[in-house]
Amino acid sequence: MKDIYIKLDTGEIRKVNKKRLLALILALLGVIAILTVGIVSIVRIAGKPSKRTSSPDYASEDTENEEDVEPIMGDIFSRGYYARKNTEVLAADMSDAALGRIEEIKSSQDDALTDIYEKMKKDNPDFAGYLTIEGTDIEYPVMHTPDEPEKYLHKDINGMDSNAGLPFIDAACSISPDSDNLIIYGHNMKDGSMFGNLELYDSLDYCMEHPIIRFDTPDEIREYEVMAAFYDRVYYTDEDAFRFYDFIDAADNNDYNKAVSTFIDKSVYDTGVRAEPGDKLITLVTCAYHEDNGRFVLVAKRTD
Repeated sequence: MKDIYIKLDTGEIRKVNKKRLLALILALLGVIAILTVGIVSIVRIAGKPSKRTSSPDYASEDTENEEDVEPIMGDIFSRGYYARKNTEVLAADMSDAALGRIEEIKSSQDDALTDIYEKMKKDNPDFAGYLTIEGTDIEYPVMHTPDEPEKYLHKDINGMDSNAGLPFIDAACSISPDSDNLIIYGHNMKDGSMFGNLELYDSLDYCMEHPIIRFDTPDEIREYEVMAAFYDRVYYTDEDAFRFYDFIDAADNNDYNKAVSTFIDKSVYDTGVRAEPGDKLITLVTCAYHEDNGRFVLVAKRTD
């Protein structure tokens, strides 16, 4: 490198230290590189598609091309544990008051249950009913908060923090009058709590041993018979597919029949149970990891 000279304001000519100049140039280039990376990252984040934030708004971090196609969700597993597939082994840590009510339920006969449910509804207006599958670990209060779809994602019946949360009904569903299909979401907890054992229904033998789902409300005792059990997933907006999580109220009889037929076709076994327009359904949904954004779905028809 040739010698470099600069002329000062005083008119003096001074030789520049080449090593110091080179170091200054490299430092400036480094600053420019860091700023460039930061700007690119901000632009990429700002350009990501927004998610639905009612009940569906989850996209797994490892979903391919999530910047190019907006994912549509059918449930609430949108953040925290299930977004990263590393759920802690945690049980439902309900408050003492909530546990007390549940003990009352377990020790009461059917004719006394509605009184207890009415008390629970008075304790917390978000209480929608009580879900039980005899012979399984599924026995929980079910919540419904249409204005706050994910309120019970990590809260117990008293609104206290709970990692396991509580099962709750899709915000788009209605109770009294019931939607054609009540969709209930629950966490797939590794310790088996909530809907952690729902995937046991991928076995016909298990289904035959536990064919009845009971979902009581403050107004009545209800029973549903399992009709279909299947693995599915959340679909992207550009995919032409039947989305089980969008079937809540049928547009007409054809729409109802198409949904029921699809449930049965997707089922991993044939229960022999069928539904017709007018029959009310209940659908239990939890995460499954057979593929990205996977779900395990259990559909049952009301029988009482």
